[in-house]
Amino acid sequence: WYQRRVRVTHKEQIYLNDVKCYRRETLESLPPVLILHLKRFIFDDAAKSCQKLLKEIDFNIDMTISDDMMSAIGTTLTAERRYHLFGVVYHHGSHATGGHYSAMVYHPYIQCWVNADDDKVTHQDDNAVLKHIPGRSAYLLFYKRVPYPA
Repeated sequence: WYQRRVRVTHKEQIYLNDVKCYRRETLESLPPVLILHLKRFIFDDAAKSCQKLLKEIDFNIDMTISDDMMSAIGTTLTAERRYHLFGVVYHHGSHATGGHYSAMVYHPYIQCWVNADDDKVTHQDDNAVLKHIPGRSAYLLFYKRVPYPA
């Protein structure tokens, strides 16, 4: 469901006679709901434990899947590539072995975001969803495909 360009490592290039190779993954179709799982945890071989990646990742309320992410078949789907964010799950804490989760969900009838953090529920605006807060990392992003205007 995604595209990425991965450069083959030097070790792998030895077997390819030092030819630089790339692997490209593209999309042929897009789902009505797109869920992006942001890899926040890695296994550290040296420490023999799971570590949290603390890098800030920017994301937007609105997103369009670009041509270069689509296969030759998928590039014909120009009307179906716009998405609107409607939910975010956050991980709070600086370690993979602790912390907790909260979620923000857009409520279309009251036209604002609802933040659910344990038993505390509050209304929020778009800025609160996108704002970087120390210790809070977006973990899952939920996008809904936007219908193409007639």
